[in-house]
Amino acid sequence: MTAALRFADFIDAMTRLISHIASVLLLALVALVFCNVAGRYVIGNAPVWMQELEWHLLVPTAMLGIVVLMLEKGHVRVDMLYDKMSPKARHWIDFVSMVLGAAVALLLIRYSTGFVENSFSLLEGSPDPGGLPGRWALKGFLPIAFALLALQCAANAIRSLNAIRSTD
Repeated sequence: MTAALRFADFIDAMTRLISHIASVLLLALVALVFCNVAGRYVIGNAPVWMQELEWHLLVPTAMLGIVVLMLEKGHVRVDMLYDKMSPKARHWIDFVSMVLGAAVALLLIRYSTGFVENSFSLLEGSPDPGGLPGRWALKGFLPIAFALLALQCAANAIRSLNAIRSTD
């Protein structure tokens, strides 16, 4: 189990790095929204590309944020029931939910690949005049984010399984 725990530690360290990237993206998004609002109400105009850039920052920020939430155990669960359970039951629930979370993330990778391949083959850009040309890159981020989510779920599952074994 020590090799598995080292693997989980590596994934956790990677997710901590991802949390810094997500924080920087979030700060950039807040600054961009401020500039767009100021442009719209002070100058009377905000370019289309700046409005689309909000989406280009929001998607990776949200997707990376989900991965960080899994590390921080900030995901949703019914704590009124969970808190009344024994530690072993909690670890089992955590283990099963993380395995299911990883399975869902892997399914989302599988089912998003056609969507992403189509976007890449067209080098899809914005349909709006003055919009950003790289929409394919934004869509290409989806399988990457789901892979990171699957890895973090796997790391959490490893830790839960280790906790189950140590409570026996």
